[in-house]
Amino acid sequence: MHLIPRWPSSPQRPQRHIATLAVLAALSASITYGKPGSQDASRTMPPAGAPAKAAANKSAAIMLLSAGSAHAPAPPASPSVKAPAPGTAPGSFSAFTHALLTRDTLTGNWWGLRGNMESHGLTPTITLLQAGSENFSGGIRTNRIDWRYRLDVSLTLDTRRLFGWKGGTAFVDFMAHGGQNPANDLVGALQAVSAIDQNPATRLDQIWYRQDFLQGKLWFKLGRIDTTYDFDNIRDAQAFLNGSFGFAPSIFVFPSYPFSAWGGEVLWHPVANVTLHGGLFDGNTENTLPNVASSNPNAIENPYGILALAEESLNWRIGTDHLGGIFTLGQWYHTGKFERYSGSSVQGADGFYAYLDQTLWRFAHARGQAASRIGAFVQYAWANDQLTEIDQNISGGLRWRGPIPGRPDDNTGIAATWAHLSPYAQTPYNDELAIEGFYTAQVTPWLTVQPDLQYIIHPGGIYQNALVATVQLGITF
Repeated sequence: MHLIPRWPSSPQRPQRHIATLAVLAALSASITYGKPGSQDASRTMPPAGAPAKAAANKSAAIMLLSAGSAHAPAPPASPSVKAPAPGTAPGSFSAFTHALLTRDTLTGNWWGLRGNMESHGLTPTITLLQAGSENFSGGIRTNRIDWRYRLDVSLTLDTRRLFGWKGGTAFVDFMAHGGQNPANDLVGALQAVSAIDQNPATRLDQIWYRQDFLQGKLWFKLGRIDTTYDFDNIRDAQAFLNGSFGFAPSIFVFPSYPFSAWGGEVLWHPVANVTLHGGLFDGNTENTLPNVASSNPNAIENPYGILALAEESLNWRIGTDHLGGIFTLGQWYHTGKFERYSGSSVQGADGFYAYLDQTLWRFAHARGQAASRIGAFVQYAWANDQLTEIDQNISGGLRWRGPIPGRPDDNTGIAATWAHLSPYAQTPYNDELAIEGFYTAQVTPWLTVQPDLQYIIHPGGIYQNALVATVQLGITF
């Protein structure tokens, strides 16, 4: 039963819905105030909201905000005071407008408080994602817009600046989410239309401590963790909205948004190009994981299981331009008691995934601007078809950062994610395919606008093909 207010329905689609999406989409292409920020918009919000959906090393503990990511943005650099634009008088409206549109965050430096906190090792971050989606054909229904939001309020502590302890980072994030879920309400898709699509909730999302050793070659992290920032984190996939680009949907016990888990991780770089990464987590994420992550509501009978995750990665640089790439092989095992579709039980569930992410082209701009680049990725994942509806997943795509001269922080991309459905689920169709294209405009350093279009074939293995348009706004306060 849904308690969230809905858009009124009518026999014919309200034209104002279409107009709303059109106006917001046009905004991303028409507003060009100020100089865009220089951070990579390749991740979703994280420990700091990403994620956006990030650092080039997928195992970094704090991700950058990615335009179109589902997580909260990483702490920005200390706010800087920018001089008025040439020809504007200090204190004038034009000077105020210039300062507003070029500052790193919407609320600025808090009269010096934010900068003072950061100089002492405390970085506050407030991020808001809002998205509206309309289904134009097929699926469940086509006569309304579903709107939702995610708000993250986080604090990052640098122990060296705070009290002289080198290599330590603490992070805490409070998350609130509300609104509708178009994957369930409009489309009927098993793969989420947007990574922020979940049931309304307000909770402590993450609280953890990370300690680095050997100049970052070895680190551990303990606490309540959203694992998607560290495991199955494909750099060039995170800018897309569809949830399957955040992590493989066949990992149906993955403790990720909106259900993080208590646990710990260890990462080690034994040699320059090799990374070994493992973690143990509470396998019964808030006693709700089976109902959210698996189509089989009785999948986990034992609420006291442990989830083990492991990854082995090899990275490289090729050519005279030193184009970076990474190959990662991941495995997972859950010790809980699972129920098969047949009704019998089995102790333990497992699966694996593998992905390749490669920079294809890179161009360095003027000093102070991020480089433009094109990256490609491909992933395969597998799970037991007797326990979960999505037993295999193949995804791949291209992302272009800085596609327009003078706009180095915009992003665009096209990708597809294919989900094979278990024959034991007995759906009319045995697969679901989502094809997505998007453009993210970095309107100001603190505002992104992302129009997105997805064509979903056989949503849920049941419904007719759907065409879903989404506009997502990201704000860093």
